[in-house]
Amino acid sequence: MTLSSTTITNARRIAFGPQDKLMNMSKVKFQWAVDIHETMLSNFWTEKAVPMGGDKLCYRNVLSDVEQNAFDKALAFVSNLDGIQFNNLIHNIGSCITAPEVSGAIARQAAEEYLHVRAYQTMIEAISLDPELVYTAFERDGLLAAKNAHIMAQSDILKGKPTPANFARAVVGNIIMEGVYFYSAFLVFGSFAQNGKMLASADMIKYIARDEGGTHLELFSRIHSTFKMENPHLYDEAFKADARTMFIDAVAMEVQWGIHIIGPGFQGMTAAVMEGFVKTVANMRWEILYPGEVLYPEARDTAPWFFPFFKINGGRANFFETKPTDYSVSGLEW
Repeated sequence: MTLSSTTITNARRIAFGPQDKLMNMSKVKFQWAVDIHETMLSNFWTEKAVPMGGDKLCYRNVLSDVEQNAFDKALAFVSNLDGIQFNNLIHNIGSCITAPEVSGAIARQAAEEYLHVRAYQTMIEAISLDPELVYTAFERDGLLAAKNAHIMAQSDILKGKPTPANFARAVVGNIIMEGVYFYSAFLVFGSFAQNGKMLASADMIKYIARDEGGTHLELFSRIHSTFKMENPHLYDEAFKADARTMFIDAVAMEVQWGIHIIGPGFQGMTAAVMEGFVKTVANMRWEILYPGEVLYPEARDTAPWFFPFFKINGGRANFFETKPTDYSVSGLEW
């Protein structure tokens, strides 16, 4: 018996479901994926949108040695991180997704991760830094090497073991990837701009942060909530314990790295500011998984300027700032 397109569409699952390869976009099960893709398209930008000329002189003539070191190491890590995420989406997460509308959004995100890599390249070359020294900084910085290795191992959780249980944990890893690991660097770039320094670099980071903390985070938050509805048996106390460990390890690593790159600190940036900010970020991310729960009750927002500053042209609230919501999925009726 030939199945109708409605029946085929209603049978879709986020991952490990039937692969009908039906790209009838008039009938989709996960409308939120289409909506997120539309937002991604409307947010389109390129690395050429930001004139970088002024930052070269600022870097050479205004930044102190401590600030230059913070800039270089922040840039080294995020340029590595987007490359890791690009490959993770294509080779790990993407291979498990079976709903075409969700695959489309993942594909678009991967393209944006590649754009971010190009943006970091533009920043590096505009300031006349040696690209090889930036991209291979992990070879000379043991802490960066350890951080990269940990993130790559976490992103490879599905490699060789593409199971629903591992997918659920991989989604947590992606929420951490998009929502915690970038933010010590974003804080450094934003702090420079707060002091009137490296303004073009901050503008470039604003576009990247809108992607990472906006549509990318929202996409994986929706994947998490929907996959949880499809597979409630996977989200037991063992899952919560694993998720908590992933968060605790990520936060410890991000705080350590952030303090490492700022050294003795500079105007508006201290170890206490870095730790308070990262833990505040982690609390917001944890609420995506467990609304109403707080991972770090002692944390205080030490950078209240951050989210208002990183909005582009007074745009809509970043998903990072909004309360997570459970999203229902109903069948289609035509």
